[in-house]
Amino acid sequence: MAEVLDTFELRHVSTTYSEDNDGNTLTHFNCRGNAAGFGLVYDTAIFYDLKSDVDAGKLIRIGHAFARDGSYILGRGAGEWERVPGEHAWKTEVVFELDGPKIRSVGELRLDTESHSGRNYLFTPTLSVDD
Repeated sequence: MAEVLDTFELRHVSTTYSEDNDGNTLTHFNCRGNAAGFGLVYDTAIFYDLKSDVDAGKLIRIGHAFARDGSYILGRGAGEWERVPGEHAWKTEVVFELDGPKIRSVGELRLDTESHSGRNYLFTPTLSVDD
């Protein structure tokens, strides 16, 4: 795995629900906290079909990071979630599209601590033998 750029530690603020045009239930976990390299972060992790009989699925994360110098960025990431067996916790992994390089964000969202934390890496696509 690539070198760690920074860590993030977010606290759960609220949860909302919606449906997409295909009838999938979307669970929106809204969080606030800090990312070491970015500053104050507001983040929404959108889980597709987070049901008790589903172990993994599509995940979108959208949020803003606000730096101390007054600048800010908007990020959107797509990836997947995976259920942690026997717990109210989910592993998360998305690749964020930012104004600069892509960031791979890997973490865990936990209800027992009401947190979403993890590490951010510089995204480097995996090359296949055919490339």
